[in-house]
Amino acid sequence: MENKVKGAELLATLEKIKSGETYDIFNLLPDIAGGSVWLDEIKDTAMYVQGYVNADEDYGIDDIRDYNHEYANGQCETYYKNINDEVQSLSLWASNEIDEEVSELTSASTQTLTQLQSVYLFVAKRMVWDAVVDQAFQHTTQDELVEA
Repeated sequence: MENKVKGAELLATLEKIKSGETYDIFNLLPDIAGGSVWLDEIKDTAMYVQGYVNADEDYGIDDIRDYNHEYANGQCETYYKNINDEVQSLSLWASNEIDEEVSELTSASTQTLTQLQSVYLFVAKRMVWDAVVDQAFQHTTQDELVEA
């Protein structure tokens, strides 16, 4: 049986993350994650996660984690220059963890630079989403758990 948390309490934890509380989020991200650019990324992601949570409902971690692809796709639907700028500002080319997942996702298909950068950005956005969701659930206290 999956533990669920109250939406209102989950929203409160996400609000703390939006305000700068990172818990162990950086430990769940690639080694290149750090600094103000990544902190802003975490805060923005927490804000987007809040958009999927209703205060009156109960959630298991997979209920929210399942939106990671939708979120990452949406974050990559931007102008090519913005994709390049974000890939560079987050130093995504410097991560072996991201390289491995990009290789799996692109598996021998020919990619333009923009397409490849979009995949790097997608992977990073998905990783941040999962880390934020993980920590939001871990730091919503046991008192706030409800029976599934």
